[in-house]
Amino acid sequence: MRKIIIIGLTFLLIVSSSLAAYTYPEFFRENMTFVPTSTRIEGMGGAGVSTSTGLDSLYMNPANLANGRFSLYLPAVTVTAFNAKNIVDSGMIQEIMDGNVGVSTGTKYLNTISVDKGDLLTTDISFGFAGGGFGLALNVQEQLHNIDKGVDTNLILEVNAAAAIGLGINLNFIPNILSVDVGATVRPTYKAFTNKIGAQGIISDVFGEEEDDDFLQTFLASNRLAAGYAIPIDVGVNVNLPVGLSVSGVMRNINGSYTMKDYSEAGLWVNEMLELVSQETIYEDEAPIGTISGETTITVPYTIDLGFGWAPNLGSFSSILRPSIAIDLVDVANLPQEMEDNEQAIWNHLRAGAEVKLLSAIDIRAGINKGYMSVGAGFDLLVIHVDAAYYWRETGINIGDKPIDALSVRFNLGIDG
Repeated sequence: MRKIIIIGLTFLLIVSSSLAAYTYPEFFRENMTFVPTSTRIEGMGGAGVSTSTGLDSLYMNPANLANGRFSLYLPAVTVTAFNAKNIVDSGMIQEIMDGNVGVSTGTKYLNTISVDKGDLLTTDISFGFAGGGFGLALNVQEQLHNIDKGVDTNLILEVNAAAAIGLGINLNFIPNILSVDVGATVRPTYKAFTNKIGAQGIISDVFGEEEDDDFLQTFLASNRLAAGYAIPIDVGVNVNLPVGLSVSGVMRNINGSYTMKDYSEAGLWVNEMLELVSQETIYEDEAPIGTISGETTITVPYTIDLGFGWAPNLGSFSSILRPSIAIDLVDVANLPQEMEDNEQAIWNHLRAGAEVKLLSAIDIRAGINKGYMSVGAGFDLLVIHVDAAYYWRETGINIGDKPIDALSVRFNLGIDG
């Protein structure tokens, strides 16, 4: 019974709309808004301001919608596991396959965590289409974060739900020599995240011998939750030159501040979401009665990213071979100040990657993100597209401080542009 309850709670949260230091209700990633996981972008080192296509353009650079490529997600599902190598080395996968899942399995998982403030699991579900310069997407994302590691691990569960509406147009000044793409995206976003939750207690409740018939009520009563919305806007521009060269810029998160509420008991938020869709509430608020704070604002500043891309049109050979190269410099407004303190800071802002599409069916990718290598691959089979990327993220201040590896796998029923 307790396993059914915890699985049900997790499903509800998923579908509902110093570095180790963390103070609730701060955002887990300071100054960051919602961005869905893209296996293509991650496989190319996080680069794509000039070269992103389809629905990736809605979040990377809306000016790229002007290329008119058609994409359709019905849906696209992406699962990302962090600390992937440690998980494989721990032997817990074999335990799960053998059906020997218990407290020891959960403890092994906690021991795979390599950094004291990082991510554990992310799940993305996306619906949408792009074509003719227009794009529309609906995204839901679950993120499981960790504070501390091992038996001291605390978890933070975060859910994001967003819609993205974008438009891109092409201004062809000198045919085949100079054209300009301009675009904009509006991204209404809703974010909800819990306070820190002790991981060891969750493992004991799920796999322990003692039953807790009131687990759901206890969980909802004892954990705080913050939730709120923002309506950020992105604007982008591409200058397209001969032989497939492009120089791009994008300003992100204009009007990106979140209006938030703090729920002293997560159950109050769950009831609010159920009432919103005209469903019966499930949480019984008992003394002391929970409270909901007044609205507060968490500011997410805008950023400016620059990109360079090369995606040559090889004519009749494009169906056999289609290469592209991308180099991005992110958050350039803060780069000069950072370089005054650290001449190597530019590497924290640099993303670079390449992709080769073979026979219009196989994609091979590689890149560098903050000095770390990434690799990726994709396979098209009519209306089924499968992608995977293995990459590293730096969660510390400087390269080499606190790297964490990740494996993302994406399945799309539809068409990738």
